[in-house]
Amino acid sequence: MKRWLAQTLGEAGTVSFEPLRARVADARALEAWATALSDADLRPAARAAIDREGHGTARAAGAGLLAVLSTAAERALGQRPFDEQLLACCALLSGNAVELDTGEGKTLAGALAATAFAVAGRQVHVLSVNDYLARRDAEWMRPVYDLLGVSSGWLGQHTPGAGRRELYRGDILHAPVSEVGYDVLRDRFVMAVADRVAARPDVAIVDEADAVMIDEAMAPLVLAGSSSIAPDGVALADMLVRELRAGEHYAVDDDRATVSLTDAGIDALERRLGGVNLYDVVQAETLTRINLALHAHVLIVRDVDYLVQDGAITLINAARGRVAEHQRWPDGLQAALEAKEELPLSSPGTVLDSLTVQDLLRRYPTLVGMSGTILPVADELAEFYELPSGRVERHLPDRRIDLAQRVLPDDAARLSAVIDEVRLRHRTGQPVLVGTQSVAESERVAAALGNLDVAVRVLNARNDAAEASIIAAAGEFGAVTISTQMSGRGTDIRLGGADEHDHARVAGLGGLVVVQVGRYPSRRLDAQLRGRAGRQGDPGTTVTFVSVQDDLVQAHAPAHLLAEIARHGPGLDAARLDAIVDQAQRIAEGVRRDRHRDTWDFTRAIARQRHTVLAERGEVLDGQHVHEQLTARIPAKLAELEAALSPEIVARAGRDVVLWCLDEHWCDHLAMLSELRDGIHLQALAGLNPRDEFHRIALRRFDGFFARAYDQAADVLRRATPEQVASGLTQLGLRRPSATWTYMVRENPLGGSLSRAARTAGRWFRSRVLGIE
Repeated sequence: MKRWLAQTLGEAGTVSFEPLRARVADARALEAWATALSDADLRPAARAAIDREGHGTARAAGAGLLAVLSTAAERALGQRPFDEQLLACCALLSGNAVELDTGEGKTLAGALAATAFAVAGRQVHVLSVNDYLARRDAEWMRPVYDLLGVSSGWLGQHTPGAGRRELYRGDILHAPVSEVGYDVLRDRFVMAVADRVAARPDVAIVDEADAVMIDEAMAPLVLAGSSSIAPDGVALADMLVRELRAGEHYAVDDDRATVSLTDAGIDALERRLGGVNLYDVVQAETLTRINLALHAHVLIVRDVDYLVQDGAITLINAARGRVAEHQRWPDGLQAALEAKEELPLSSPGTVLDSLTVQDLLRRYPTLVGMSGTILPVADELAEFYELPSGRVERHLPDRRIDLAQRVLPDDAARLSAVIDEVRLRHRTGQPVLVGTQSVAESERVAAALGNLDVAVRVLNARNDAAEASIIAAAGEFGAVTISTQMSGRGTDIRLGGADEHDHARVAGLGGLVVVQVGRYPSRRLDAQLRGRAGRQGDPGTTVTFVSVQDDLVQAHAPAHLLAEIARHGPGLDAARLDAIVDQAQRIAEGVRRDRHRDTWDFTRAIARQRHTVLAERGEVLDGQHVHEQLTARIPAKLAELEAALSPEIVARAGRDVVLWCLDEHWCDHLAMLSELRDGIHLQALAGLNPRDEFHRIALRRFDGFFARAYDQAADVLRRATPEQVASGLTQLGLRRPSATWTYMVRENPLGGSLSRAARTAGRWFRSRVLGIE
């Protein structure tokens, strides 16, 4: 009720930054004083201002600190921050999420805030959505950091382990949020204190905060290890699925989230397998592999969800429009996809641990963020992070013109309309940015324009390494650029080219035109793409083309509206079609919000148990508890081993064995919880609350966790010879993963919402058990 009232009043989680404007005005009054300071005096002056104005913290940033920061930016970068950038910096230091439009200087505002925190003695992680932005921002802002005497660096997917350890010890670190999460997970499995990367959480400044903290919050970061298990039966399942026919042997849900075998499909498969019963317990693995193969063939689309490059599958992170390095699909789905593409099969691996982005971010005592689209999720930031949000208005008035969207009857008509619009604009020399939602779609548009002799530059997951040069040139006279997922691209599109040498001519033509192909599942993503036009008071235009065949419409528009479209077709007036598309998008946003809350509820038990296990593991790593626990179980054996070896060797071996057992039991516990969650929605059929039942069972199964781990460690040592103990884990028959990788996990790769799971279970129960159709 409280949240509903806040939304109704337009104040959901939002605050006003107007009271901070006085500090910015006072900072401008101190510019002459700050400008007179030498380079060597800037850091002491900033530190003195923090002590004087903020009582030793940067949170209450005053005029003196802001004046020093502004002077440092002007000297180091040749850029005098606008008042709006100083206001945004002040708001970040005050503990807020800040909305600042695309092109208004978030990078500098965030860097100034990071510098202030660092000068105050805090350790700052500036978290971005990808390697490119982490590197670009770190290198761009390094002169400011250096001038004020704070150490800085960046890391990405290819940064080696030893280098990471040093980077985390610096004052300011720029990094993708997922890489920090994976470092936290990898630290969880080290066997020596010296091997820790030690990503200590202190201050986090999150760029593209709505995307990271809301959209990606429900995607768990999963660390997996190598396994000796062979992907048996995958090729057979792939062959069987290739023979199935859509509509007859399998059916796809309206939202294309799940695919399921029909009775005719089950019968056909059972005949091909020699008359087996696929629902027999002994055929469970076979049925699972068939379902995975079906999912790979029907729901996962090449050049949309993944690429095939150099004889291997590379996944596409749809939220970022980039290749996801070192990531695989989980639970045998990777092997099913490889079989589909006739590539060598990889082993399924073992899930070692997982961590949601939300739990990762909540580790930071100080958490702030910035984005061009914060206010639409202000209530969720307040709900899940206790983070207030506010907006800083543009430095110059917005001159962008957003034309009415056009809704076309099918994809072919939409493609034709897009091509016509691009050709019309291109003839005048006006630069055009075409925003698409997949690699395949970007290449279709590029091919169609190429056939008409229109030169285009394409930016998608195939060539994202060249994004800086491609995007920087997108504002040149006559440029036509096609890109997937502009959110997080970072680079400004400057009219007339990167140096704006031709700015006046391009501005005179109307500036950049953004042509959006299809609506995103979120109005925020639409706004971020449109925001590429009309940067910093420039002219610009946006136009959106939607097809009623788009996934957004087909998956989220209610059935009666889809029936209305089918019935009237092109006869529906534009206003009605607009309303249907808008409603489908609102429903998609609601589904995302519900899924976020659903995930948050389910992960609470796992998060608390993980924290308990990590606390115990940390104490074991530091040499605590092991001797007492093992002495209580096998005192005679320990004495025997110590006499044959030494107390130090036995203590080290005991610690390593206990760590192995804790890790092994945690992996088993995670696997149990995963299986439990897959079926927990069936509790709704019995009138029980699935979330409550999940937490109750998870708590019961966790009871005795540590006693079981220590008992297993004692059993291992009880059977060991002194030679085995001295030789390490391998000689004791305890093997650790020889390699690790990360999984790309959607919240439920083979499932969907509570209601759909309950409906599916109900249909299966009625037809298979009760014999009722």
